Amino acid sequence: MAKTIDYIALTITVLLLTFVWSTLLFKNWIVSIIFTVAFTAALILTVRFLLSKRDRPYTYDRLALEFSIKGNGYVVDLLKSVLKHGVVDSGANFILLEKCLIISAVKFSMLSISDMGSICALAGKYSGKRVYVIARGIDRRAYSIVQLENVNFTLVKVKTIYKFLHKHHALPDLKPIKSKFSIRAFIDAMFCRSNFKSYLFSGAVLILASFLTPLKIYYIVLGSISLLFAILTLTPLGNGTMFSIRVMDELEQAAAIKDDQMSIDEISYDK
Repeated sequence: MAKTIDYIALTITVLLLTFVWSTLLFKNWIVSIIFTVAFTAALILTVRFLLSKRDRPYTYDRLALEFSIKGNGYVVDLLKSVLKHGVVDSGANFILLEKCLIISAVKFSMLSISDMGSICALAGKYSGKRVYVIARGIDRRAYSIVQLENVNFTLVKVKTIYKFLHKHHALPDLKPIKSKFSIRAFIDAMFCRSNFKSYLFSGAVLILASFLTPLKIYYIVLGSISLLFAILTLTPLGNGTMFSIRVMDELEQAAAIKDDQMSIDEISYDK
């Protein structure tokens, strides 16, 4: 879903940017529109082709998701499967080599301060060794723990592990995830309340720019749409409750049925 939204946002941005410049190149609006659509379509298709070719057999994010779901023991076992001619010391989430300690700490988000505390505690048991931590990333504030504990620490991204496993023909066979477009998720993301400042700023800039350009109506329309979106983020749409309110209705109905049943039981008991 996130990738679909990225493609939509990229398409809209390229369309607007290309259209603005094409109106300066071509005097005819029809020619400008045709050029804009053709150029945007060619660019988006080229980007998709290049990304699909680079990410075969699947993306780095897909492998990171698999690691996050199956746990760090799965990552350790996968790396150990490549070492066919040697036995290494290892634990639930680490591999101990002669000169370094490899810790797997892949999860759905970046490493936090508490995560780095556990990693530093493990690294302290094998002081003097270089520490490599496999993770999606590390929160900026978590680096203070590393500096405090004076750990010789290096972050290893999943992209590096992907290339290593691919080189040794050890990539797991993963099922592709078919992302389906959801209008509800799209609306929630578009009108999220955190987008208010962005819509307000872009709308104000476009409205002000309309007084400085010949394309006055064009900028006023786009600015008005942006400001309208800013207003909508302050409605129930911005809270993400528009589609979820139905479950509360279901609970209310269930509670009412239970209350009615209790009343009937009390009446029957009194009789």
